[in-house]
Amino acid sequence: MSDQLTRRSFLSAAAVGAATLAACSNKGVEEGPIDAADLVIRGGSIITMVEEGSYAEALAVKDGKLVYVGADDGVDTYIGDATRVIELGGACAMPGFIDGHIHAPGPYLTEETEIAFLNYDVDLEVYKQALADFIAAHPNYDIYLGMGVDLKAFPDSKGTNDWINEVCSDKPVSLSDVSGHGQFLNDVAIELCGITKDTPNPPSGIIYKDGDGELTGYFSDCGAIIDGYLPDFEYTNEDYRKAVMGFLAEANSYGITGMDSGGDSIPRDLLAEMAADGTLTVRYNANFFSDATAEAADEAIARLGSEQRYVSDMLTIKQVKHKVDGVPEGKSSYLLEPYDPAAGTDPDYVSSPANTQEEMTAFTTKMNAAGYQVQMHCMGDASVRMAINAYEESRKANGDPDVRNKITHYNLVAKEDVPRTAENKIICCMQPMWFYYDPFFSPLEEQMFGAERFASEYHIRDLIDVGVMITGSNDYPVTYDFAPLHAIEAGATQCSPYPGEDEQVDVYTRNADQAATVYEMLQMYTVNGAYAAFWEDKAGTLEEGKFADIVVLDKDPLSCDVKEISDIAVLYTISNGNVVYEG
Repeated sequence: MSDQLTRRSFLSAAAVGAATLAACSNKGVEEGPIDAADLVIRGGSIITMVEEGSYAEALAVKDGKLVYVGADDGVDTYIGDATRVIELGGACAMPGFIDGHIHAPGPYLTEETEIAFLNYDVDLEVYKQALADFIAAHPNYDIYLGMGVDLKAFPDSKGTNDWINEVCSDKPVSLSDVSGHGQFLNDVAIELCGITKDTPNPPSGIIYKDGDGELTGYFSDCGAIIDGYLPDFEYTNEDYRKAVMGFLAEANSYGITGMDSGGDSIPRDLLAEMAADGTLTVRYNANFFSDATAEAADEAIARLGSEQRYVSDMLTIKQVKHKVDGVPEGKSSYLLEPYDPAAGTDPDYVSSPANTQEEMTAFTTKMNAAGYQVQMHCMGDASVRMAINAYEESRKANGDPDVRNKITHYNLVAKEDVPRTAENKIICCMQPMWFYYDPFFSPLEEQMFGAERFASEYHIRDLIDVGVMITGSNDYPVTYDFAPLHAIEAGATQCSPYPGEDEQVDVYTRNADQAATVYEMLQMYTVNGAYAAFWEDKAGTLEEGKFADIVVLDKDPLSCDVKEISDIAVLYTISNGNVVYEG
């Protein structure tokens, strides 16, 4: 396994720090408290995130909510014989992290049915052997699925399927690339989908062909002509429960207590069941994908209306997602100006959107009128402009409803559209692990966009300065490492957060002048994340009356060296007042 993948795989926390847990008796108090707390945290620094510089010394939790946040000497009256007390010592507590864009439960659901190429070196011969081994180990599968194929394994990053055909020529094989937007199909799978060299590109997608016009076997954002035509695996609610439980355990180990979905397939009745029985250990804002037409809006509104019966304090269901375009490495990002010549596309090629501006505007207007939130995936400056246009027209038509529309990724944007984003109260769901020169995606983006346009991406300082709200995430499993502390360091340095790389500033830094402060990065993962999911009255800050979603860290990220943030250990994660992780 390569060094890069090792550090991006499920990263363990650093050595546990100084926090200690004590079953605390009511020492020094003759009479027990009138209403003892279930949990008390005291004796250290507690970042409330109410405003910059706001600290407390102690807090108390009763029935899942904060009943006291203040000075250490004021918490004594909340301690009874059964109260659990965490003595911070040199540790630090703060609101639990909220991941603003995640695809749950990711590979936890498919770990037995799909091969993960992210676990192998980026080498075509290695990929071939791994696929052959996987097929040999599962001879009865009707289809072979995989994820994480890196385009950099191919000359000039041009993917082909000949290596797959060599390994398997009698059953369909479908493998996604690292982004999840591109697919490799062997010839059997292509035939089952009915795709030929004469098949037209679907909206926002590309059917790749070689110099002779023949299919290469690589497809970018072509789900419209692939999905539903190939065999697939069926998963039960129990399969999903097992996967979600494993995924949540990892998320909690990173201090995550809330998630905003980037699109998921988890059955809503299962989520509601887990919320009721206490096994949903994060607050969750669900989502599903939709086309962007007026008719699709009617269907989405009906589905969301039906699913309101599952809503609880732990589960929010009020948003829908539309994919406007694709991704840079797949050459399916929709651009205002043509791709760079190094991309190997036609001189005037800019890709295309999934729907027209009129369709997107009608869709958004209908969804917002019904009170629902719209999230749009945009990875090109033209797609970003379309989303802004749709949100702007919806606000005009609907009278500025509180729907908190989002643009996800928002990596490339025209300068004149930045203030429009703020004016239309659009939330940007961004990925700090993509801000620096990441060896996974950056070389491909630079190749497709050219150096000048590549350097104009992810200008978060400019966004913050004009009042755009940003939430933080890593788009798991596109980026396997979704530990917020790693992303917080990356956003505050614009450099790699990984040991060794963080010292190679000249290699890994990208747009150093666009760095956010550490406090602004913490806001993205707490206050902003809560607001984007309509949880500002429930979570995001530590205030009396809010739910006790808390992370205890072995260091204060606001006072330690910025390059130490990624090494901070998570000691406890507390969700809804319950300790769900102990480091």
